[in-house]
Amino acid sequence: MDLTALETLNPEFKFFTQNMPDYVKQHYFIRQYQIGDIIHLKTETLNYLGILLSGKTRVINEFENGNVYMLETNNALDYIGEVTLLAKQNSTSVTIEAASACLVFCVPRKYAEQWIFSDVAILTKLAQQVAHKLYRRSLDIGMKLFYPAEFIFVDYLIKECAQNHISEIKTFKINKTRTFISEEIGMNIKTLNQVITNLKPKALFHLEKGKLVLTYQNFTNAIQYLESSKAL
Repeated sequence: MDLTALETLNPEFKFFTQNMPDYVKQHYFIRQYQIGDIIHLKTETLNYLGILLSGKTRVINEFENGNVYMLETNNALDYIGEVTLLAKQNSTSVTIEAASACLVFCVPRKYAEQWIFSDVAILTKLAQQVAHKLYRRSLDIGMKLFYPAEFIFVDYLIKECAQNHISEIKTFKINKTRTFISEEIGMNIKTLNQVITNLKPKALFHLEKGKLVLTYQNFTNAIQYLESSKAL
């Protein structure tokens, strides 16, 4: 795809094309990923800077004992490898996986570094994005350290409902496995199952074939539960 087509796909990308140097235009390439594909594997050498033009990714940290912790999910427009590049490290510290079909604009690392460090506007934009992610992650880590597992789980339910625009006429079903949910909220599967068992009588959700389902009333109950928990 040429740059004009990419701008049409994602108008935010015009910020990068308006002053894009010729050496970037001559060496960029496009990669497409399907849901579940690994975009970049932890400890791999970073060979390019990616700009996520469409789709959604999830950033995960895998440990030697087999545990997987999901740090965040990111929607387009976002970046692949910007932290590694700005930190001047050779390899990435996390794995990035496609959470949906993704289209990524890629620039080989040597050209990306030349481009970014010579363009203050782009450098600032990348730095602001990194700072935003760190700020968001700091709040998330603080909550997980301070609040009990039940609070963290209910907060997750509320956010999922809000993101999916639950309404009085729209029941919301979380079509995710419990293993996936446990990775998203940083909770081991045994604890998650116990939390679900403990909270089930409180009318915050119900189960359909093992999947979490919420009505608008469940959503309202969950918000009230969270507010009352904060007051304790």
